[in-house]
Amino acid sequence: MDAIDLDGLEPQSVEPHDAPWPDDTVATGDAAVDSALGRLAGVSAAPVAEHSGLYAEIHDSLLAALDADER
Repeated sequence: MDAIDLDGLEPQSVEPHDAPWPDDTVATGDAAVDSALGRLAGVSAAPVAEHSGLYAEIHDSLLAALDADER
């Protein structure tokens, strides 16, 4: 397999794109879920490099809420 020459590639933009982001979040009545949805709404304002960390935090908070309900 031949090596790929990366020197000729143009850098990708780190600027936000114009993709639509849903803004019609409906309250669920569950405080933990509503908190997670609120944090999810702010992901689009964060740099893309931070998205995976934010998604992981939101995921973990939802798992913690589910685990608490099992007790």
